[in-house]
Amino acid sequence: MNPNYESELTFFSDVARNGHADQPAQAVTQPDTRQKPLRALYHLAVELSALRSLDSVLNTALRHCLELTDSQFGFVGLTTPDSLAMDVVAIQGFHPARQFYQHHHLIPLRPNIFARVVLENKPVRSDNALADPQRVGQPSGHPPVNAFLGVPLRVADVPIGMIGVANRPEPYDDGHQQLLMTYAAQVAIVIRNAKLYEEITAAKKELERKVTSRTRQLREAKEALAQKTVQLQQLLTETVNVQDRERRRIAQDMHDGINQLLVGAMLELKSARERLTNGNLAGVEDSHEAMQTILHRVEGEIRQVVHNLHPPTLDALGLAPAIRRYAERFEQYSNIPCQVTVHGDPIRLNSDAEICIYRLMQEALQNVSAHSQAGQAEITLNFRPDTFSLAVQDNGQGFDPAIVRQNGVGHLGLFSMQERAERLKGSLEIQSQPGHGTQVTLTAPTAALLAGRQPVK
Repeated sequence: MNPNYESELTFFSDVARNGHADQPAQAVTQPDTRQKPLRALYHLAVELSALRSLDSVLNTALRHCLELTDSQFGFVGLTTPDSLAMDVVAIQGFHPARQFYQHHHLIPLRPNIFARVVLENKPVRSDNALADPQRVGQPSGHPPVNAFLGVPLRVADVPIGMIGVANRPEPYDDGHQQLLMTYAAQVAIVIRNAKLYEEITAAKKELERKVTSRTRQLREAKEALAQKTVQLQQLLTETVNVQDRERRRIAQDMHDGINQLLVGAMLELKSARERLTNGNLAGVEDSHEAMQTILHRVEGEIRQVVHNLHPPTLDALGLAPAIRRYAERFEQYSNIPCQVTVHGDPIRLNSDAEICIYRLMQEALQNVSAHSQAGQAEITLNFRPDTFSLAVQDNGQGFDPAIVRQNGVGHLGLFSMQERAERLKGSLEIQSQPGHGTQVTLTAPTAALLAGRQPVK
């Protein structure tokens, strides 16, 4: 309980028992007519101190005011934040229709019998409000106001609203005014505390909501990080496996292809020497031609191995020609027609970006070949001043991307493409549905792809 309340309640309790705070109970005998308002004031303070809801405070205070002053009806008004009007927040003794209240609950703060209480920060009393020279009339449907008493609600001597009571059978006197002012002093403090309580409660709820939301976000981020860690570990393992398989493939290709060809060339060279020793010049010429043929094949095999490791066309001519060349080779080994369309003016990107985009395209076409059962594929490059995009589309069987993202495991190709897109500071969008093909689209800012570009010599 507020310490002010404790001292006030002690005061009111003593007064209610004795009639005066600093006199012994047995020494004072007061008429019941004087003790009744004091007891009522004490009970008001006790009742209000237990309330937290602003509506409960307002209606309880107004009920006490009407009972103590024997008034027919009354209201509590609080000033609006802009201090231009007073909002009638509690009414008793008069039950306006919802439409009436919606239209008339705001009373403009301009000189009249009611608003003067707030504007002048003092009590206003009238024996007959209907005949008061400062009345401005009342809306249709409002009961006539005869005797009227209004007192300001103050916090630190600043008016925050008013309590108004009306239609007492006899005119209000100084005693009613002083008693209502005392009531208003208590009510203003409780209203301020109730507002603070509601503000604190609302702030607490908002803080709890933010904490809950943030906790959920952190949990989701933690789960996503854990999943990505697993995927990265799988990708790393797969990358090592791919490297091992690629080394074995290159070694096998060199053993089965280049090595065998070199052995053939050495045998032809040995044969040429023997023929030369025997004076068989025609045979020497035949061996020479056979060696040339074999060495040309060796050159072609080496070129193919180098191309698989890093396409020379990419460095020499740029991204678009390299992708066109790869599309031709893809069509040859997969029997899937692959069209390449280029929009805008192709420009050279930095070497890391070009190889990253090229590998992403390779991965996408590999998925087309391995999984899509497509009849055709299309690659679209779009060079724009602000953004670059690469789209690989097929007309195959498609899949559900949501299920793939949910499962994660077993789809390292898609995850690898996503990682490449992030390296380019871009985004990867996968559009697909069962039976309607797939489109993989990389979009990245052109400025990031040009950063660190070396001039082409």
